[in-house]
Amino acid sequence: MEEKKNMTDQKIENSDAVSVRWIFFLIFVILFALTALLVVTNKTVAIDTPIQSWIFSLRSDALTAFTKAVTHGGDTNVVAVICLVLIILPKRLQIGMPVALIAGTGAAIQQMLKAVIGRPRPDAVNWLVAEDGFSFPSGHTNASLILYLAIAIIFGRWLILHGHPAAAKVLRIVLPVFAVLVALSRPYLGVHYPTDIFGGWMLGGALLILLYSLYERFWPTKWRIA
Repeated sequence: MEEKKNMTDQKIENSDAVSVRWIFFLIFVILFALTALLVVTNKTVAIDTPIQSWIFSLRSDALTAFTKAVTHGGDTNVVAVICLVLIILPKRLQIGMPVALIAGTGAAIQQMLKAVIGRPRPDAVNWLVAEDGFSFPSGHTNASLILYLAIAIIFGRWLILHGHPAAAKVLRIVLPVFAVLVALSRPYLGVHYPTDIFGGWMLGGALLILLYSLYERFWPTKWRIA
């Protein structure tokens, strides 16, 4: 009797967690859509300009060197190499492949939206690194959020199930912080507007929830983390 009660309580908790997850998904989608609307109607100047001015006022040789190093964490080739390594490592069916599929799908959707919206990058006079392509939403922000949080969630679960909760906790702190630093490096380097970063965060959050939920629903049971 007690066991059945515990199982029922667990199902209720899981259901509540899923409900909260989809509430966040809707919030992220709505905020991304509103930001995209401001971008396509050229109504972000009042937001972007003062934030850009403040960010540029923080520039220093040391901080510039740091941001130039950190920003590579969201480079397309770096993300691709990380996914490739995860795929060829042991436990690739449990960890590497789902992470790579989530990251790759998220990046593809972001690139399509970027091409459709077609926002030019900020004035190149303020660039500290060379870039090309469109600006909204930030690809580095979107890619780093999805990739590093997917690793933190999926690999973190594996660590917990195999008796390494402390390592999982460290992973789930370090990787999100790194993803945030990658995102913040972009407007500092002058290659993105602040609204590009916000849009990248909202899109990345929505896609991570959607793609992770699809993974939970459709990934073969025999390949689940255990």
